[in-house]
Amino acid sequence: MRTNTGLLERTNRIVAHRATLEYTSSSYLILRNGVSVREKSKKTLKKFTAADYKVRACQAMNFISRSLDRDLSLDEIAEVALFSKFHFHRIFKSVVGETVAGFTRRLRLERAAARLIANPMQDITEIAYGCGFSSSQNFAKAFRQHFALSPTEFRKSKNGNKFGNNGNGLRLHVTYDLETVSENQPNLKRESAINAEVKEMPERTVAYIRKMGAYGKEIAEQAFAELMQWAGPRDLVDKATTLGVYWDHPEVTPPEKCRIDACIEVPQGTKIDGPVDLQTISGGKYVTCRFEVTTDNFQQAWDDSFAHVVSKGYELGETPCYELYHNNGAEDPDGKWIFDICLPLKSSN
Repeated sequence: MRTNTGLLERTNRIVAHRATLEYTSSSYLILRNGVSVREKSKKTLKKFTAADYKVRACQAMNFISRSLDRDLSLDEIAEVALFSKFHFHRIFKSVVGETVAGFTRRLRLERAAARLIANPMQDITEIAYGCGFSSSQNFAKAFRQHFALSPTEFRKSKNGNKFGNNGNGLRLHVTYDLETVSENQPNLKRESAINAEVKEMPERTVAYIRKMGAYGKEIAEQAFAELMQWAGPRDLVDKATTLGVYWDHPEVTPPEKCRIDACIEVPQGTKIDGPVDLQTISGGKYVTCRFEVTTDNFQQAWDDSFAHVVSKGYELGETPCYELYHNNGAEDPDGKWIFDICLPLKSSN
């Protein structure tokens, strides 16, 4: 949608895309009104194993565990673990069973709890800062939410509980290995039921409307309603492919900053006007996971898709994922949506 910030958004998109060209699976286009940047080469699909993902997840977890006293960026953690930065948070959650933020917060709280027990005379605020919390107030609130006790109450309730007491005390430092990670992968048990395959997907020129806000039914309906108001008079609705492109991870990006593009495929050279813009969805090899679910099960479908990628050892590229729709669930008598979640794969020479 064109607004006063349209030029800035366009610039940010171009910079971000150029930074990721070297990782693209087969080709990648940046297109606005027919202007494109293309990089093509003959490449083969990179393949890993689920164990590879577990090893790299352990590296990320151990790095976080060693660095709880400072704020780590997602890029730092992804680089240590050799994960794709673009999809790192989803892959981490699929392997570990927790988000990066949730895992880090839990480790900080457990370390703080251990220090409360081991050092009964140490100032609680000092412990809070030493475990990476920005203030004693934030620490006290998070601690109560996690342990259902204030730090002071917790310390009193554990009086006399010393480390090394038959392994019952909380450990100050944990090293994660393959066995540890394997115990915490509930999503991977579901992947065998997924209808998934690797496909060579075409490049698609699409007209789109972008909305920013918390992912869900409301924001998606707004975006597609506006798109269809534009597409209807142009006789595009009944014969064109529709897609939803999700640029951000809702557990990392603030809800009000999450971007969704409602897209409809159009012929090259299509003239645009009003709130609509053009872009190209890059082609190449994708893992496509087919689902038939109601609206409230979309998040589970995404979780299952990333669990499938991990279990098969695929490595994702640095371009966005998208939903490819095969029906309109709002018109289905059972409210079922039939769609593919398309996850771009990374290739190498």
